[in-house]
Amino acid sequence: MYNSDNLPFAERLFTSRQAREILAEGKTKFFQESLPKLEAFLDGNKLKITGRSIQALIASRVKGGRKPRPTPSKPTGEPKQLTA
Repeated sequence: MYNSDNLPFAERLFTSRQAREILAEGKTKFFQESLPKLEAFLDGNKLKITGRSIQALIASRVKGGRKPRPTPSKPTGEPKQLTA
């Protein structure tokens, strides 16, 4: 009997829901940002994503390091006066 649990991660196929859970992303970020970078195909009407491409995406994110969060700029000059 075939058991996909015995396959190495890179050789397994994942659904979009499983890939989103692995990447800890919501639907919008996953479908807009991550999915275009993943190796995926349709199996009937089911989207299948390769474990190899998930690993590659994670590795590229780790290699890229953390990006600093943007900080709001401090206002300069005189505060504006409200007029009645």
